[in-house]
Amino acid sequence: MPYRIHQLPLNRRHASEARLRRAAGGFLTALILAGQPAAAAERMIDVQGRIIDQEGRGAPGQSVRLIQTRRQISLGRMQSGGQVAEAGRVVTDAEGFYHLSVPRDRSFDAFYLRFYDPNGFDSVEYRIPADREITHELRHQGTLRIDLTLERSPTWAEVSSRIGAMGADTPKGKILRALGLPEREGQGTGPDGPREEWWYYERGVVYFFRDGLPAGSRRFDPVTPRRPESQSASTGGER
Repeated sequence: MPYRIHQLPLNRRHASEARLRRAAGGFLTALILAGQPAAAAERMIDVQGRIIDQEGRGAPGQSVRLIQTRRQISLGRMQSGGQVAEAGRVVTDAEGFYHLSVPRDRSFDAFYLRFYDPNGFDSVEYRIPADREITHELRHQGTLRIDLTLERSPTWAEVSSRIGAMGADTPKGKILRALGLPEREGQGTGPDGPREEWWYYERGVVYFFRDGLPAGSRRFDPVTPRRPESQSASTGGER
């Protein structure tokens, strides 16, 4: 007679443990699935706000950049350093509003908002805004609201007055509007005799005039003045 193999029934204790394991597994899976949207939201940096001038008017076309930094340490070579990177940027709309949303890279330690682009910011009329650190806010808030009021440059009143006197379309008026006041101006001597000189050391250019008319220019290596440490950007300088 052939042997019949029967599966032995589990006792009550083993059956109860099996049911508990199945229930725990299902509960854990549900927690993981439920946490996925929250985790995805935490990986985003979402900032919005408005940039206005001192009269309360919206400032259109202003760059808003998210800068991220991290420290780098190499124990093998006994070296340390850091990295600064731009994570994203937007431009304000016609009313000065902006909305910046980018994935968060958790390998970076600190995050800043930079409200200017060196290639487009009007530093003749306005002061360059300081970087705004948002690292702490990102740990405790969802969408951040960061507004900014642009401050006029202390030399803008004189620049505007001289442009008005000379004419905005004259060579001197155009130079003043593009570069601001010269860092040094006075009389000099060139191959053709006396001339007026406008020196812009940080820009690396000097303009020459004779009888109020352009008489050439010369380029040289820019000279950057030393700034106090308290005014230097915490993210590694202007970029």
